[in-house]
Amino acid sequence: MKTYFRLVVMFFGYGVLSAQVNVLNADQPDEIGVLSDEQKDAISKKKYLEYPYVDDKDIMWSKIVYEEIDLSEKFNHPLFFPKDGLYNSERRSMWRTIREAILSGEVENIYNDANPNFTEKFDKDTYVRRFENREGPEPVPLKSMDIVSYKIKGIWYVDKRIGEMRYRLLGIMPRGKDMNNLNNDEPVDLFWLWYKDLRPILHEQLVFDNRNNASRVTFDQLLTSRRFTSRIYAIDNVFNDRSIDQYVDDPFMQLIESERLKSVIRDFEQDLWAN
Repeated sequence: MKTYFRLVVMFFGYGVLSAQVNVLNADQPDEIGVLSDEQKDAISKKKYLEYPYVDDKDIMWSKIVYEEIDLSEKFNHPLFFPKDGLYNSERRSMWRTIREAILSGEVENIYNDANPNFTEKFDKDTYVRRFENREGPEPVPLKSMDIVSYKIKGIWYVDKRIGEMRYRLLGIMPRGKDMNNLNNDEPVDLFWLWYKDLRPILHEQLVFDNRNNASRVTFDQLLTSRRFTSRIYAIDNVFNDRSIDQYVDDPFMQLIESERLKSVIRDFEQDLWAN
């Protein structure tokens, strides 16, 4: 019974440290959401789980997979909300977190959206034009509500040392309004970001939990643990990693093909230990 009580205390204690609170102790409204020293330490850069070293010879199977996270789906709303301007710092959308990190210089490497291999970088003038439109009397910024989805590149691999399949997120690309042509209603790919560059920034920002204000995870934890829904739009292949829509025209059949590719990955792990 005592052990159970200690576990409960530890669980709720962690929840308090993980929340952006200070609501009960604030003397002024602007103190709400300001992290205490303990909270800052709990989510400091030193705390996020480092990727383990994986030797190439220990990888017995791998597959590069490209997915799209649709922010209109309810399960993905923690990545989409809140709207810009509602909160100063205690709650941010993932786009606002990424945008501020890039504009402040915390993230320096911005890669061409047409090259998912991270070999071609954008210069500052090029990617800043994707953040805002300056053709009118007032600059029009790219807001959180203008981001419709995120494309991600990752690798599924089987590590023979531990005998299991694992996933490693490699890159992420926001998709949203075309700021160079505001009359274009179709979303465009903005730029690729190397995920390891983003991890320290995303680890510092907590995600709002709609079920419990006192218990949250960071954006990094949400993404690395795959707490989102997505569809596969491409997988590495001999045709220069062509996407599904290049060889399947019908939108419904594209979803079917996406599910088939998911089954290829899932079935490999099951078949690996079937015998």
